[in-house]
Amino acid sequence: MKKIKQFVDSVYSDVRGKEAKELKQEMHSHLVEAVEELKAEGKSEKEAISIALERFGDEKQITMGLLTIFQSQNKFAKWLSRSAIIFFLVGLVVSVSLFMKDNTYRETNDLMSHVVETLDTKGEFTAGGKKAVKDMVERNEKWFNNISYFAVIKNSDADGNKISERLFTQGVEGSGKSGLIRQGIAGKDTWYVEWEYKTYDYLKYEPFYYVFFAISGVLFILWGVVHFYNRTRLRAFA
Repeated sequence: MKKIKQFVDSVYSDVRGKEAKELKQEMHSHLVEAVEELKAEGKSEKEAISIALERFGDEKQITMGLLTIFQSQNKFAKWLSRSAIIFFLVGLVVSVSLFMKDNTYRETNDLMSHVVETLDTKGEFTAGGKKAVKDMVERNEKWFNNISYFAVIKNSDADGNKISERLFTQGVEGSGKSGLIRQGIAGKDTWYVEWEYKTYDYLKYEPFYYVFFAISGVLFILWGVVHFYNRTRLRAFA
C-alpha cells in the first residue's frame, strides 16, 4: 500500500492544517478500503491499486477544491474568534473605567446618607457641628471636588409653624449641571443635605457596559456556527 500513501501525500503536499490532516487520513482509509474490495473481486493488489487511484482521479479535484473553500472558511472562523476576544477585552476595559467613574457618584450618595444619619442621631446643630461638617467636606475632597453647591437643612415644626433652616452652605445653588439632589431622613425634625454636581454624566454611557460584550457574544456565536458547519461538511465529503 506504499503507492497509496505516496499518492495521498502528493495530494496534500501543499496544504497544512487540521482539516487537511483529517482529509488525508480519510482519503487513505477510503483508498485502502477500495483496494480491499477490488482484491475481494479477484484483482491483484497491483491492479486493485491502479483501479482505485484511477477512480479517485475526479474525487481528487473535488477534494482539493473543497479543501480550498474550507481553508478560506477556517480563516474567516479564526478572524471571528479573534475579533470576539478583542471586543470582549475592550468591553472589559471600558466597563471597568465606566464603573469607576459612575462609582464616584454612588460613593457620594453613600457619603451624603452617612452625613444625614449622623445629623439625625445628634438632633442638634451646634457651632461644633458646623465645624465638623466643614472638616468633613475638606476630608472628603475626592467627592466634593465635583460639587458646586452643598447645604445642610433642618426642617422642624414649632407650635404648628414649619421652619426650614439652612444650617450650612457651601457654593451657590443653581450653579451645577446636575440639578438639585437631596437626601433626607424624616422624623420629629427632618434633616436634609442637598447638593449639585459641577458636571454630571452618571450612567450616561451605561449602554457601553453591555454593547461590547453583546458584540463579542454575537461573534462567538457566528464562530461556533461556521466552525460547526465546516466540521460537518468536512465529514460529509471525506
